[in-house]
Amino acid sequence: MKVTLFFTYGISLKRWAELGILARETSFYHKLMHDHGIEVLFVTYGDETDRIWENELKGIELLPIYERLRQPKYKILALLQSLFVASSFRKELANSDLFKTNQIWGGWVPVIAKWMIQKPLLTRCGYDFYKFSRMRGSRNIFLLFTWVISYLTYNQADHVHVPTTTDRESVHETFSVPTEKIEIRPNWINTDQFRPTERPKTFQLLTVGRLHPQKNLELLFDALRGTEIAVDIVGVGPQATSLHLLAEQRNIDVTFLGQFSTSEMPSIYDRHEIYIQCSRYEGNPKTLLEAMSCGCAVIGTDVSGIREIIDNEENGILVPEDPVALRNAICELMQNKKLRNHLGSAARAHVLEYNSMDSALDKEYKIYRQLTTSSA
Repeated sequence: MKVTLFFTYGISLKRWAELGILARETSFYHKLMHDHGIEVLFVTYGDETDRIWENELKGIELLPIYERLRQPKYKILALLQSLFVASSFRKELANSDLFKTNQIWGGWVPVIAKWMIQKPLLTRCGYDFYKFSRMRGSRNIFLLFTWVISYLTYNQADHVHVPTTTDRESVHETFSVPTEKIEIRPNWINTDQFRPTERPKTFQLLTVGRLHPQKNLELLFDALRGTEIAVDIVGVGPQATSLHLLAEQRNIDVTFLGQFSTSEMPSIYDRHEIYIQCSRYEGNPKTLLEAMSCGCAVIGTDVSGIREIIDNEENGILVPEDPVALRNAICELMQNKKLRNHLGSAARAHVLEYNSMDSALDKEYKIYRQLTTSSA
């Protein structure tokens, strides 16, 4: 059996490497290849420079589309060109048994490939692209485009994977996709890699994510204002400069640590006892799950994507988007070691039960078999 994964539109293998996620993203497919004997092809939006990381693919075939096609200078021309990717690489794609999207954005490419080559399509939705676009305040013309792409990619799929119950309901109601075709598949975590150890802990808080308005770090800064509580922030993004200035203005003890690869992150989580996720909205945040897998006591805002993971006062603490409530929760955890230990242990247990890599692999291979058998 051969599975072709179509990368998110515009994303290359080089970009995965720059983001420090290449090893994590490929490990899932390496395990499928080792345990179940499948073949894998990556279709990326890279050029010949993607080949630099080919050795790290360890047997995964690589097809960078701009290695053969000339990449247009203008975005609209690149979008139009993407309509012909399937026909340009028809010979290579014809050897596949199953097509899979990595995200919704760019889903039109595997849909066209399905139409041309008559192979089943598995649509993976790591987050609700249309909903996120609305919450980010995207322009109406772009929202219309994202709705059309989402409708097409969901409804042309033979099976759909979404991370949460909320996403399943949203996809069903917004795009009229039958619920029996939608399966909940939360993000997986390598719990052997992300695990607690006995190393000494710092009493500083930790938060991880893009420096972006979605992550709502201003709320955290408001909560820490006037305290001596320190926070370490991992991540880069468009708000880097403004957040540095805001931290100085409010006299908050903030250390901006920059970006780390996935392999470096377990030791970062494991040095901290308390993890904060104060986003305005989320999908199924891997950073929160990674922190929980490392045994951190977690605090999250009571918003979509976080409330599906944190069971308040059972495996973490949920708070409204209010700086006083967030400050009170932080102080409560900092003053109560027994509570920190309890929530950290429960968080780890939650990830082991619902988000382990082995469980995700078994379910993934099962749906591959189901889709390829039914299409034979």
